[in-house]
Amino acid sequence: MKVLFGSYQAISILEGGVKTQVFALKTELEKLGVEVCLFNSWENISLRDYHCTHLFCAHIGTYHLARAISVLAGKIVLTPTVFSRRHPNFIKFSLPAVKLAAKLGGFHHYYIVSELCEQAKFIAPNTRAEGNLIHQAFGVPLNKIKILPNGVDERFYFSDPDLFINKYGIKDFILYVGHIGWPRKNLLRFLEAVRNFDVPVVLIGKILDNEYAKKCLKLIKNRPKTIVISDLDYANPILASAYAACDTFILPSYYETPGLSALEAGLAGAKVVITQFGGTKEYFKEYAHYINPYSVSSIRKTLEEALNKKKNSLLQNHIRQNYLWQKSAKVLIDIYKSI
Repeated sequence: MKVLFGSYQAISILEGGVKTQVFALKTELEKLGVEVCLFNSWENISLRDYHCTHLFCAHIGTYHLARAISVLAGKIVLTPTVFSRRHPNFIKFSLPAVKLAAKLGGFHHYYIVSELCEQAKFIAPNTRAEGNLIHQAFGVPLNKIKILPNGVDERFYFSDPDLFINKYGIKDFILYVGHIGWPRKNLLRFLEAVRNFDVPVVLIGKILDNEYAKKCLKLIKNRPKTIVISDLDYANPILASAYAACDTFILPSYYETPGLSALEAGLAGAKVVITQFGGTKEYFKEYAHYINPYSVSSIRKTLEEALNKKKNSLLQNHIRQNYLWQKSAKVLIDIYKSI
């Protein structure tokens, strides 16, 4: 079986969870005998050479690629990564107006998601919450949806905390891993919440060149015991070591589906504080601490509760037993065979 993987063009520049997912699934599928090729817009491609195309993310960045594949009768599997706090019925009843606006030259996110779901032969969301949203809001039949669990590399289970401790001289800190400056990651509220905490904070991630990042950096500059590590390669053992060396990992985003860095941190033995939105509770269950990302006091209070608890291996074992990439790849092969 030969499969083509595609996503938005900026994925190799921005990096992040979707890129991690793509390459991890590619690695595990190839171990199982599936040939996976990455779409390159500068190479000549014949869709007849592929069993199907698997697109990751449903937004304007993948819309035109999906249209081209669809008109050439290519088969598409779509992992959308879609979330909305709107009630599904609101989206459902908004779609006719949104589609009318599209005919007049306007584009709306709901329209793009709807079109991509219609063009796909199969939808493979990462959470049941996302699957339910797609079914209820966009009218996708349930038999066209199968949950593709996100995963984590087992190497994080064997993380060595001493690498980070010896290099930076701190341990038992609060850790955040993600873009610094991406508003959805909600870093400003987190930094406001820990303004008066006497606990070291470590931030690992690319620093973006925007106003939100500048506001974050201003708060970071005025806060003692804060370390920023930018452009750390995903394969660098220091990242895995940071997960193991921290006391508590936080992902205060407005939503996550479900947050790969939180899975990595949990597998490395960290306590996890994470947003309550986006299907996170399906993965982390009662083993994590959940915040309302719109409330500074919720972030502060939940962090305090997590820091005052002792570490245990319950979350670590739960993730290792249920969410390794090998299991995700086996689910994905079944999806491909179904089309």
